[in-house]
Amino acid sequence: MKLRLPAAVLGACMLFSAGGCSFLELSLDDALRPPKTMGNEAKIEKLISDSAKGGYTLKYPKNGNYRSAIITKDLDGDDVAEAIAFFCGKDETTRLHMLVMHETDDGWKVSGDFVTETTDVDCVDFAKVTGSDSLDILIGYSTYSPNVNFLSCYSYKNGDTASVSAGQSYSAFYCGSLEQSNRTEVVTLSLYSADNEAKATLLEYNGDKRALYAKSSVAMDPSVVSFKHVTFGELGGGTRGIAVDGAYADKTICSQIIYYNRELAVLRNPLYREKVKNVTLRTADVYCTDSNNDGLIDIPTVEKLPYENIDSRANTADKMTRHTFDAANEALVRENDFALNSAYNFCVKIPNDWEADTFTARLDGNAMRFFEWNDKSLGTPIFEIRAFDSAKWEQGKETDGYTLIYRDNRYAYALKNNTDSDSQFELTDDEIKTSFSLLGDTG
Repeated sequence: MKLRLPAAVLGACMLFSAGGCSFLELSLDDALRPPKTMGNEAKIEKLISDSAKGGYTLKYPKNGNYRSAIITKDLDGDDVAEAIAFFCGKDETTRLHMLVMHETDDGWKVSGDFVTETTDVDCVDFAKVTGSDSLDILIGYSTYSPNVNFLSCYSYKNGDTASVSAGQSYSAFYCGSLEQSNRTEVVTLSLYSADNEAKATLLEYNGDKRALYAKSSVAMDPSVVSFKHVTFGELGGGTRGIAVDGAYADKTICSQIIYYNRELAVLRNPLYREKVKNVTLRTADVYCTDSNNDGLIDIPTVEKLPYENIDSRANTADKMTRHTFDAANEALVRENDFALNSAYNFCVKIPNDWEADTFTARLDGNAMRFFEWNDKSLGTPIFEIRAFDSAKWEQGKETDGYTLIYRDNRYAYALKNNTDSDSQFELTDDEIKTSFSLLGDTG
């Protein structure tokens, strides 16, 4: 999910997001689209048809940022795009072609036609992993086993495309850097199956053998059945890592932090311990991300704010705490707390001077109400934020005493401040407004 903020809002929450096989920037050329039969694209299609020697069926990648069967990408940085096409020939039910093409003064030429014994493309990405000045082509091919794909790599230079040995099976792969350098690496993630261990593997290029090899692997939680969100980034203290949010079969979510320990020369996954509950286990759909734009990945933990009994638990707001990661001690470091209202897509940053277990928040219909907490019972109201239907707000229905924070086409979010000047929980209207953040629609 994307975060939408009113201009005055300074608070930040965890982003809701969906993962692919990479998080690299897209261009319009790489968007999902059917191929057009005009200009260069018509010439590309003719070259595909000539190479297929008859009828063919285009194959579209199932995952990742590149979903077109014909992808145009400037591989060598000369401002002229090359083209990659995926297709099966008329009688090739289990043979899939990856055709790489480039433009010359004499028209479009084939740079390489690579055939793989498979039926589908899982994912496509581009990154400089071999040390070349050109982007390398990373292709994941589907296998007949669920969540098991096969990674292939190809390098492009001067109109020629060559295969780079990879030989890695994976469930998802991502390109980024775990080092303080411009070098791009590949990390594969594997879900547990009869064919695969649950693990993360760091791949590095060996120029002498012209191959991607497994530099290091680390075990991951075998109970995770899907990856929800993955991102590379700074963890703090000069350490980069990859944050992996995964879901269990019961839809609960946990986070795992994968980083490369340079002193030990191994991958580490310190949030996962066999037979030990992950401290990030949660039901709320909040993910690891740089939520406050400080350049560091934030890791969420979620728990209920105080409640009286089991009957009131469901109507009590979740408290999300975002943490940074201290690699030296392999520990989470608390940064800020937020109260969540997932049903109405907003959250409220808790003031740092509010002590734990001295306040709580109740979810009452379209409102989140904050109260003092007095030894297992609700105390004096502090403030509330209510999500009004935008039309009702426009009509002024039941809006007396409320001050508008933010309004969109669906809701008008407004506050009612109940604090007294002598209260330890005193907040101004402006302070409440700046503590409010709006969670966007699922994208």
